Amino acid sequence: MAAAVRAAGCLSVLCGLPAGHLWARQLFLNTFPTTSILAFKTAISNGLDALPRSSNQTTSVHCRAVYCRGRHSPGGGPLSSPGTRGNHHYASLTHALQTQCCIYSPSSWMGQQYRPYSFFTKLTADELWKGALAETGAGARKGRGKRAKKRRRKDLNRGQIVGEGRSGFLWPGLNVPLMRNGTVQSIAQRSKEEQEKVEASIVQQREEWERRKKIKVKRERGWSGNTWGGVSLGPPDPGPNGETYEDFDTRILEVKNVFNMTAKEGRKKSVRVLVAVGNGRGAAGFAVGKAAERMDAFRKAKNKAVNFLHYIERYGDHTIFHDVSLTFKRTHIKMKKQPRGYGLRCHRAIITMCRLIGIKDMYAKVSGSVNMLNLTRGFFHGLSHQA
Repeated sequence: MAAAVRAAGCLSVLCGLPAGHLWARQLFLNTFPTTSILAFKTAISNGLDALPRSSNQTTSVHCRAVYCRGRHSPGGGPLSSPGTRGNHHYASLTHALQTQCCIYSPSSWMGQQYRPYSFFTKLTADELWKGALAETGAGARKGRGKRAKKRRRKDLNRGQIVGEGRSGFLWPGLNVPLMRNGTVQSIAQRSKEEQEKVEASIVQQREEWERRKKIKVKRERGWSGNTWGGVSLGPPDPGPNGETYEDFDTRILEVKNVFNMTAKEGRKKSVRVLVAVGNGRGAAGFAVGKAAERMDAFRKAKNKAVNFLHYIERYGDHTIFHDVSLTFKRTHIKMKKQPRGYGLRCHRAIITMCRLIGIKDMYAKVSGSVNMLNLTRGFFHGLSHQA
């Protein structure tokens, strides 16, 4: 490469000043690919047979010799002018450069900058996501500034399976297990019918994702506004021993942003969620979940509440046994049993919890503090201690 760059400096003398400068500039821009360098060395060695050289001299020495001869050539004109003994060799060198090195007329050249790498290929995916999401920085660490909405990391490979394609090839270790029955599987191909089924399932899965985005949240009667109260989260996740809770339902009672003041990070924000679970047959409970992300807090609270269940006795499977009046901290709750068909005439949170328990007819009056956590704790405490 160094020899090619030195040779480019000699082209202005070898081929005339105007065209030589253009050729030299183009050689510097393209930096001579490997094949062009070999062709250039061959051309120089073929065109300078008359020049004295030793067996260990390099191409750069030949170029300097040609350049010195050109400067001291009689007449001071370009090297292509006739009248000197070595002009025949210079003409053959020019012809060799034009034929073997693929040097064309300057009018068809365009200087293009080629960059073989960028920061996309040098940095890892985690480092690129940190820059896109602005996870680092003093302002983000200390909670400065009002951020409209925190950007989240997206799974760009969602719905894609490595190795899957339209041809239906099965690649061991990618889209099929590497080992089967103690032996390494070989590359195979699905049948046309199996491939159509796989493609149809992928299309159906993607349509479900789009449908979930468009689904509007259905809220219970009494929960108004843009709040999470009364929204169903579905049944809790299966337990570690395989137990399932398909007959349970989870309802959100309160979602609240809380802050903790730390020495290094300042005001550290987290989300606190209060939920209640029940199967509609007397088993119900509640729990609080806290996390940095809202969905993580939902999951924590839902799976925690199923571990703290109360069994509430019901009269005729539709109401409480007798009237209950209680005070929990500064919250006062008065509940009265009602005949069948009366319905639920209570606070909206108590209505939601009664439906999870299975109570259908009751009257309740809440006075004093309406703190949602104290209201929930007092309600479950009063029902679980019916005399």
